[in-house]
Amino acid sequence: MLRSRWIALPLAVLGSGVAEAAIPSQPTVVGSDITTVTLVSQTESHVLSWSDVSSTTIEPGTWEMRFSVPGGATALFIPVCAGRKRVSVDGPPQALGTGPVVMDLAPTSAEHRVAIELSVGSYEHRATCGEPPRAGVRREGRVDGLLPLDFASPHAAAGGGHAVVFVPPGHDPGRPGPVLVGLHPWSGSMWTYAAYDTLLAAARAADVVLLFPSGLGNSLYTRAAEDEALLALDAAASTVRLDPGRVTLWGASMGGAGATTIGFHHPDRFAAVVSLFGDSKYDLTTYVHALLPTEHAAHLVNALDIVDNARNLPVWLIHGEDDRVSPLQQSAMLARALSALHFAVTFDRVPQAGHDGRVVSRFASRIVDLAARARRVDSPARVSYWSVAAGQDEAYGVRLTRASAAGDAFFDLERDGDTVHLRRASNVRALRLPRGAFGLAPTATPDVVRDDPSMQAIAISWDPLP
Repeated sequence: MLRSRWIALPLAVLGSGVAEAAIPSQPTVVGSDITTVTLVSQTESHVLSWSDVSSTTIEPGTWEMRFSVPGGATALFIPVCAGRKRVSVDGPPQALGTGPVVMDLAPTSAEHRVAIELSVGSYEHRATCGEPPRAGVRREGRVDGLLPLDFASPHAAAGGGHAVVFVPPGHDPGRPGPVLVGLHPWSGSMWTYAAYDTLLAAARAADVVLLFPSGLGNSLYTRAAEDEALLALDAAASTVRLDPGRVTLWGASMGGAGATTIGFHHPDRFAAVVSLFGDSKYDLTTYVHALLPTEHAAHLVNALDIVDNARNLPVWLIHGEDDRVSPLQQSAMLARALSALHFAVTFDRVPQAGHDGRVVSRFASRIVDLAARARRVDSPARVSYWSVAAGQDEAYGVRLTRASAAGDAFFDLERDGDTVHLRRASNVRALRLPRGAFGLAPTATPDVVRDDPSMQAIAISWDPLP
């Protein structure tokens, strides 16, 4: 039986802020990790050391992970595992939900027999668990490791208001640090990446906080899911001290597409974006048509349509060359578009790899390393921004007012010496510029030169002096 208490930590607003967010503390188990397990299906059996479990390829289907617990242990830690269905301990199996669980064991000198039922799919082709099972004694009040995050959300009816935070053991709660935000794939959940041992191990070593928001199901990270991810980020910042200049966004498959969508819509909130085999321009002749019925609906989430927004946002694209779900071309054409503008982009083509969670595991530690090093450009000398939807009308403090509610709006501003130039603009009636923008002194009020006479009607003003 899980017993919990609620932790309320000081508010440390990262973006717009969330007034109420809480992490219920979790019990854990102090003892010894399970080092050997047996994976059993109807046709196969593999005896494996724990270190070999996630790297062993197995056929899709129903499997059991079996192991024994020495007598004398009074509690058992069951980790997050992909496709975890039921768990049996010396008796009938029971469903335990999706998160980590601590089970009390009957005091006995005899061994306990444990079986974790797993549904292994073609996306993973392996058993994936974020940590090894652990036997020992229960300890209450855990405030590190994988923790659920609950917060107020207007999308609660669709599953919003919940996320998962990984706080590395030993993390200094008083020191703002980097955070890596992971957007889950199609048919995934906020617990998907919590089953990746390579990701958690790298985050422990680098002291990087992980955040896993809910994508509100198979949403393709359209507007509601995009808002939910940002709400989760603000909620995490209200419970764990995070550095707002060191936020990296990543995801795989649907989550990879979502990372570029959200990152390009809000480039000033992130230090870097990583997309693993995600679509950059949706093909409406495929399964996405049910969620994106029109070209306009697709345009609202197509990263390729707004590459100008990534001027100051490094992008890393990773794609298997044999991917038949999201073809390699999806990343290749985004890489070409970013390169043509001389933006910072890295494109890793992975030979003999498809649409596969093993690619995620292979790159997980390098993604964490990027998150540990990446820093946001706070006051870039040039800002270009496409606004494709109402309410997304600001980047790096520059706020636009549309000339017309219909269609996209765009501006391109650049500092040249002591002057700011409006290089291009479309569907813009007015621009409001923040003090200290473009690397200028907070008291500076330079002239803004409109490079084209057709832009003379655009009203441009600076925020008042403090």
